[in-house]
Formats: sequence, C-alpha cells, structure tokens
Amino acid sequence: MLSKYLNGHILTTDQCRFNQRKKLYINQQGELLAVEVMTSTSKCFSDGGNELSDMSVKRKRHQDNQKLIEQMHYELYNEPVQPVVKENPIERSKRRAKKQIKDLILCGNFDTFVTLTLDGEKIDRQDYGAVIKKVNAYLNNRVKRDGLRYLGVAERHKKGGIHFHFLVNGSALKLADSGTVSVQGKKRPIKIATADRQNIPLEQRHTVYNVADWSLGFSTAIACYGDVMSVSAYVCKYITKADEKIGGRWYYSGGKLCKPVVQYGNADYTTAPQDWEYDTGYNKLKCRLEQTKCDL
Repeated sequence: MLSKYLNGHILTTDQCRFNQRKKLYINQQGELLAVEVMTSTSKCFSDGGNELSDMSVKRKRHQDNQKLIEQMHYELYNEPVQPVVKENPIERSKRRAKKQIKDLILCGNFDTFVTLTLDGEKIDRQDYGAVIKKVNAYLNNRVKRDGLRYLGVAERHKKGGIHFHFLVNGSALKLADSGTVSVQGKKRPIKIATADRQNIPLEQRHTVYNVADWSLGFSTAIACYGDVMSVSAYVCKYITKADEKIGGRWYYSGGKLCKPVVQYGNADYTTAPQDWEYDTGYNKLKCRLEQTKCDL
C-alpha cells in the first residue's frame, strides 16, 4: 500500500491523497482573482510528501496519471486536445513553463507589457552572456529600488540578435509617452495624428510608452488590456515557436511575485464544476476556471 511519513507517522493512501485540487489566485492586495478547480474520479492529487514505496504497479499508474493531468491542463489553456502520446522532453519542458507562466499571470502580478531591444553598436546582440548580464543588471536595480515584478521571454531575431518581452508592474518603471498608439490590426504603433486622420476611436487606441532609463536600445511599453488568459496565451506563444531555450531558460522572472495558494480535498465528482471533462483511461477529470476579475 502506498504511504508516506508526516510528523513521524505513516499515512495510508486514503489519508494523503485527494481527488480535488484548487488553485486560488490572489493578488498583492489580497483580492481573489480566480479559482481553478480540478476534480478526479480517483485520489490522484498529493501535497508532495515522501512516499514509502518502490516502483509498484499502483505507483507507476499514479505517476502516469499525473503526466496526463498536466497534459490535459496544458491543452485546456493553450492548444486543442490531441491524443495522448509519448512526449518529446522539450515539449514537456515547454508545457510546464507555460503552466507556471499562467499561474503567475493569473495572480495579478503584472499590468504592463514591455519589449526591450539592444543597440548593436553598444553591445553584441548575439552574445547571450553579454546581453543577459546587462539586462539582469537593469532588472535587478529596478527590483531593489522600485519593487519591480517581472516575467519575460527572450526571442532571437532571424539574424541571431536577442531581444526581450516582459510583463511588469508598470509603476516600477520610468515610462515616457512615445507620442504613438497601438491599434489592433496594425503591426506597428502609429502616431496620434495618423490615428486622428484615420478616425480611429479613442477606445481602440492604446498609448505606447518608452522606458525612459533603458539606455541600451529601443523600448516600448503598453498597459495590458483584455482578458487575462489572452495575455497569458500571448506570452506563451513565444515559447511555443522557440526551437531552444535561450540561455537555458524558457522564461525569466523576478521580484516579489504572488503565487497561487493550492488546496487539496475530496469532493463528489458527479457535482464538481467543469469547463471540460476528459477520460484518461485510468480515471476521469473535470476542470473549471472561475475568474472573478478576468479583464485587465
């Protein structure tokens, strides 16, 4: 029988495993922004204690089921459901990174999307070591002085140069109005006069800022808007299309970030909330994401 130690005692499987997991997404102000509830027909969730067992058939089945849970979670929020197949290690690593990114975004850590590029005349943009040293120095300074919170991904240009996309708390950066606006359907920001001439409604314009103290290249910053899950998907797309980890990481994060509070329990599967239901062959899973504040 599977069991684990807790305060010197051995617990049975029924005592240390649960059929429901809740993630509570709470922001810096203590507001509950969203709740994700996942319920199973079997007790497949664990709070991570030490198991006293070898690789028995039952434990192997549990581990396989955990992988299926993670895959279904990924498919729910990122891609259409596909048949469960043996995963490429890189794709599995990407999936986990995307799940972590979604958790950090749902906790309301960020409100501004920033892009930082580097001037080729000031630094070798293809030299990752040199680039990340400068970027880290800037970010760490803002974290210590202004309480910056950030989550970002690195991206390579076709010519090999590296630039960065970050979600941040905008109040921690020195932002200056660029005199341009971002409009859906246009790849690049346009001048306000151009938006006026084209009769673009004010509610469709999003002010583009520059990061005033970013001296190593070009920068843009725009307040996040729309559904928070759309923001998560937008950031994750950079990981999806990447062929490799730049500098050994899929994403970068720092500052005092809120993370979801995880609760475990048992519940009646038949009445559990659901956005979708999936049959793994070993058990059935229901999942529901309830957002109390879904817009940015």
